[in-house]
Amino acid sequence: MALFRFLKPEKPVPFTYHPRFYDEKKEAFQERLKKAQELAGNDPEALKGRIRRDLQRRSSYLADRNYRTKRVMQSNMLLLVVIVALIILTFVAIEVYLPRIVQYLE
Repeated sequence: MALFRFLKPEKPVPFTYHPRFYDEKKEAFQERLKKAQELAGNDPEALKGRIRRDLQRRSSYLADRNYRTKRVMQSNMLLLVVIVALIILTFVAIEVYLPRIVQYLE
């Protein structure tokens, strides 16, 4: 085994740089500021960017959390009503048709 290892070169040690002072909030702020400056112009690309941003904000399902929670609650209530109605319908059907089924089997 040592003979085969001798023919393979060693892999270099990867370089890992960890900055000492990194402000994540400042970095995010700089990125938002840069985007705002790009969208502030009157050129067609800035106009396209503003339209795209506005459409994404309005079409985002998670943008308005109150709207989403209301819709989820409404959906859950509708599901509960349908399940209760089916259970009641099943009990009524059993009460009405079970004696007839028993008569046919006897």
